[in-house]
Amino acid sequence: MKKRKPTIKDIARKLDISVSTVSRAIRGAEDINPVTKRKVLELAEKIGYKKSVLAAGLASKKSFLIGVIIPELTVPFFGTAILGIEEFLKPLGYDLIILHSDENAQNESDCIDLLIDRQVDGILISLSMNTTNDDHLRRAMEEEIPLVVFDRILPNSELPIPRVIVDDFDAGFQATQHLINKGYKRVAFITGPVDMYISQKRQEGYVRAMERNGRPTSAEYIVPATDLRRSVGTALDKLMVLKDKPDAIIAFNDPIAFKVISLLHKRGVKIPTQIAVMGISGDAMGELFYPSLTTINQPAKEMGFVAANLLIDRVTAMKKAKDEGKLFIPMSILKTLPIELIEREST
Repeated sequence: MKKRKPTIKDIARKLDISVSTVSRAIRGAEDINPVTKRKVLELAEKIGYKKSVLAAGLASKKSFLIGVIIPELTVPFFGTAILGIEEFLKPLGYDLIILHSDENAQNESDCIDLLIDRQVDGILISLSMNTTNDDHLRRAMEEEIPLVVFDRILPNSELPIPRVIVDDFDAGFQATQHLINKGYKRVAFITGPVDMYISQKRQEGYVRAMERNGRPTSAEYIVPATDLRRSVGTALDKLMVLKDKPDAIIAFNDPIAFKVISLLHKRGVKIPTQIAVMGISGDAMGELFYPSLTTINQPAKEMGFVAANLLIDRVTAMKKAKDEGKLFIPMSILKTLPIELIEREST
């Protein structure tokens, strides 16, 4: 069995100090206790960290590496966003380290530590569905690694980090209004996890559109797909046993909508004559489904491009401040990109 390479987390654990302290000691930062620095370097040498990692060039001032952390590899939205990121960064000479959290907050934190370990020049991240605090993002900022969060954010985070999103409230509102305009009377909504910010905003948009059109928003017509994957069938079952079954279903995202269409086909339900189905994402695959999926399009590629642009702006500004001996003061930036209704056969 191949022996695992030591990491700065191993050093931090053995010395009972923080990962950021270890990283600063290895980089030769001046704001660290000399005794602590000596202990870190001695242990790094002892366990082979210096030979296996530092010699690879971590002491250089610029790595030309950008870390990208996404929640899932199999969701087309994130693949398209990465294309936009590459389109901006490749001409500038940057390479990407692409990691995925598998919708797990601890994995996401470990990804941040790995990228700190690799001394990337910046990090682009879309948060997992169960990320509830920003401690790991703070660690990267303490290491003076610029970050940009895209698509999924922590709304209550006070960290001065640029964010690139779409108006998820409006996405839920437009999807619902479209179905009401088409004449559907009993519109249901399969949400994402209840604690997930973009799920909350899309549901709020759904509720607002229903209320504005004088439609009741019964709790039985709002059901969560709690894990975004295996629970879609359970969510649909709850709707299909209702006395007054929905005649239209909005899915939190396109992958859930695809699953709903597949399950309705198996039940012999005709789409859209018996039940209409609508998604939110704009996955290109929606055009290939039968019936093709009506959706609210999110500009995934543009989101990646804009996020990468903001990141490089911050990388450049931090370097300029450091070269001039000035203090860099990061500021929050919020970019909200437009959405678009794409009507197809499923409604």
